[in-house]
Amino acid sequence: MTGPPGRGRGAPLHRREAHDRALLDLEDGAVTPSNQAELVKLAELMNVLLAGLVVSSLQFEQHAHLVRGASARPLAGFLQDCAARDRAGAWSVAERVHQLGFRSDYDPQHLTARSHVPFRTFEECDLLAVVTQNLVGVRVLVQTLQEAVRWLGDADPTTRRLLERLLEDKEWQADTLSAERTGVPRATTARP
Repeated sequence: MTGPPGRGRGAPLHRREAHDRALLDLEDGAVTPSNQAELVKLAELMNVLLAGLVVSSLQFEQHAHLVRGASARPLAGFLQDCAARDRAGAWSVAERVHQLGFRSDYDPQHLTARSHVPFRTFEECDLLAVVTQNLVGVRVLVQTLQEAVRWLGDADPTTRRLLERLLEDKEWQADTLSAERTGVPRATTARP
């Protein structure tokens, strides 16, 4: 026997069917049978993104403290804002990992190993190097998020929306850093 008319792939659930599915595995919380994501792989991916956001936030913060002078205050403020946004993004990713039934991994011993974002600091304040390094880190996260969104597709719409919001924020950061980079004078330190 076939289902009701119009109940093909992608058609919405009927009230009774939605109710019956919701009753399955109640201990899974937000993860219902309609979530088609490969949850173990998704949790691993989310922990990679979590590590990237934490490392990125630490790098932004470190660099915000490096830049000096009145003319660099706007850049320092922007870097501090980016650090705060990345910490908030990491918190959201960790919350989603928990909702999916897994543990988020903030262990400092594992963060740099899992992160795709390279952490680099500088002895002296080379504004161009600081901006470039942060732009590279942001672009790494943009690429990682784009690939994650494509891989996830429609399997888990809630996680996909979270990743798309993070992607939008990272693209804004990349645009801002790119514009900042074109306006930063090259370092003119004497060679020894």
